[in-house]
Amino acid sequence: MTSKKAVIAPEDRVPFWKKVAYGAGGPVDWLTVGLATSMLWMPVFNIGYGIRPGILGLILVVYRIWDAISDPIMGNLSDNTRTRWGRRRPYVFIGAILTGLLMPLLWRPPTQWGESGIIIYVIVLGLLIFTTFTMWGMPYYSLMLEMTPNYDERTRCAAIRTLFSQCSVLIGGWVLAIAASKQFANPVTGEADIANGIRTVSLWLAGLVICLGVLPAFFVKERYYEKESKKQEKVPLMKGLKETVSIKPLWFLIGIVICQVVGMGIAGKLGQYINIYYISGGELGKASMLEGWKASVGFISGVCAVFFWTWVCERLDKKWALMIILASGFVGAALNFVCLNPKYPYLQLIPGIFFAGVIGALWMIVPSMQADIVDFDEIKTRKRREGSINSVFSWFLKLGMTAAVGFSGFVLEWTGFDVHAGKIQPAEVVHNMLLWYIMLPIVFWFIAILLLWRYPLTRGTMLDIRNQLEARRGKV
Repeated sequence: MTSKKAVIAPEDRVPFWKKVAYGAGGPVDWLTVGLATSMLWMPVFNIGYGIRPGILGLILVVYRIWDAISDPIMGNLSDNTRTRWGRRRPYVFIGAILTGLLMPLLWRPPTQWGESGIIIYVIVLGLLIFTTFTMWGMPYYSLMLEMTPNYDERTRCAAIRTLFSQCSVLIGGWVLAIAASKQFANPVTGEADIANGIRTVSLWLAGLVICLGVLPAFFVKERYYEKESKKQEKVPLMKGLKETVSIKPLWFLIGIVICQVVGMGIAGKLGQYINIYYISGGELGKASMLEGWKASVGFISGVCAVFFWTWVCERLDKKWALMIILASGFVGAALNFVCLNPKYPYLQLIPGIFFAGVIGALWMIVPSMQADIVDFDEIKTRKRREGSINSVFSWFLKLGMTAAVGFSGFVLEWTGFDVHAGKIQPAEVVHNMLLWYIMLPIVFWFIAILLLWRYPLTRGTMLDIRNQLEARRGKV
């Protein structure tokens, strides 16, 4: 561990406008599959269309099984592509447009087909959207891994992307409130109609996805392409997968991230239902406003956290900075014991500040650590395999997110929750929700800290790896 300020050589720096062009694509992930399969998934299809939580969880499992096939294929394909525009950018451009065009269709299921028809429709449309998003996402995230060879400049590039991603969290937090507002209310009952609202809101989101998603394709070039990647031999899919799954540091990072997303994902979903049925007495509109304000406060604290944790990373080490970040999450979880109170609904914004800081900082540091793993892999394979490495990481990340949402559906059922019981749920159901909501993140974060303790790629290790690579193939 060191406290010396990082020094970044001029040739290692990425121009600020290129960081911005790349970072602007950050919200696309959350505004498409992230928002759909987490914040909107259960409220829209469970509360809005009456589909059982367990069934919705199984649909997400189907999506991830498809991801298990499409992610590695797309990652390997982008590694092996050779065009005048590079390996990644053509896919980023086409994938953004197709994803934006398909996304609104997911929220327009044919209700006249009944429950079975809606389920089939959602499965088919979801698989199409996941395919086009993979076409965009695998190359986009691989771009980040080859923007600079510098240990700290990688963190700065990831920090800019995280700032933009925080904007998507802010937008996503208010999507539910807008969709549940009086503007889209049921004209007969006057009650909030989230299914109707999201059909309109999704059109706005689709336009944003297309505009932001194509920017990296126009303005971000691939640093390693001309000097190294363009000339390297193509790697067959199975050989690439075999090499990727043998990277030990990658598995530590995957384990750390899965623990975070599963713990926070389940807590986030339970938090929505706690706000609806405990804090707001079953009023969806009121609960949605609370979620919107949580997102707004989270946005501010998340942005501040990015600057603070970038400063910490450059004076310590990514490993130790992430250790401190995860430990700080325990404070936020403990605060929920006193801050979840129907008499003072906005008191929950206090632990939300801690959670937003943890999430924002984590997604700033992890991509930078992925880039370090690519260098570690190049020592052994003599190839730049950003796409293959990112595809394996991304699949497990999505698996964790899906497990969180899917498992949260079963947790809801285990608590005794019944959507047909109306606005007032039994006291024991609410108690069970609160217990799971508070304890699960603590358990998963503790496991993540144990894994992080074993993570081997420190600042000193990466400096040695870079020296070896440049001695072998020169600077890039």
